[in-house]
Amino acid sequence: MLKKTGILLTAVLLGLTATVATAGPAAAAPADRTGGALSVGKLILKPTERGYQGSVPVTVTNTGSESDYFYYKLREPVPGAFQFDGTACDMFDMRVEENRRVANCSLTDNWANLAPGESVRNVLDFHVLTNPRRYPMSMSGGWVEVYSTNGGLVASKSFGALFRSTSGSLAHPRRYVQNTQPDAAIDSVGPVTLDPEGSGNLRVPVTIRYRGDAPHLSLYIKASPLPAGSLIQYTVPSEGPVGSDEALVPGLRMMPGEVRSFDLLISPPTDPADAQDVITLTVSALWYEVADARPSDNTAQTTLAVSADS
Repeated sequence: MLKKTGILLTAVLLGLTATVATAGPAAAAPADRTGGALSVGKLILKPTERGYQGSVPVTVTNTGSESDYFYYKLREPVPGAFQFDGTACDMFDMRVEENRRVANCSLTDNWANLAPGESVRNVLDFHVLTNPRRYPMSMSGGWVEVYSTNGGLVASKSFGALFRSTSGSLAHPRRYVQNTQPDAAIDSVGPVTLDPEGSGNLRVPVTIRYRGDAPHLSLYIKASPLPAGSLIQYTVPSEGPVGSDEALVPGLRMMPGEVRSFDLLISPPTDPADAQDVITLTVSALWYEVADARPSDNTAQTTLAVSADS
């Protein structure tokens, strides 16, 4: 009896040993993954009374397994065309490469994370200030890169711009060749008069012209050297108070061949005799330190002496 019992106990122990030996380790939980998908639509620019305008949708999707923050970088395909208004793109936090701006953009105004599978769609606007053509055109060089906090660069796509002809055609586009150097000029200055509004300031009429379609953010005008007591107080039409020797040209960006007239309101010199001093007005285009194509016509000279016919 004891022998039989020992044989049964040995069998039980061997079975337990076999069970323990064949049992594998516990299954590991799946690792979190990061990722994002990017979709960029077609940018088709339509001719308008003032250049070409169009928009492109950009959609970012969280393909990862956890909540993540996403943002994107955008390089405009046409220099100067991207419109920052209405976007969560920072126009002060960017760089310029190949004359194109590269902007850093948030997907949302509140910098919210995206849940797994969640998508956000942004619509980006573009405006090219060039004269519409009878034939379609194209320009490449744009791209979008998507980054996440957890994954770094997760997706990228290149895109270009397609310009419709004035008849609406997109077939057989020619390459759009844009001017690279701004070309501003002063056409005329004066005569100087007293401000009819009774402010005591001197009104200096100025007419400027913009040639070509080189990109620019705005134009500004500088008066120097101004005599003691004199400053540009504001412009008419007004872009707001100035109080210095420089002012923005009203209306910001200009079309090729556009002519614009405005007035500088300048406070009179402390010494009336200084009104006879010659001052130089200089118009410049603001575009990341790119030199004007013809600087010789950017200047004109005048004095602050009131015209005898005023």
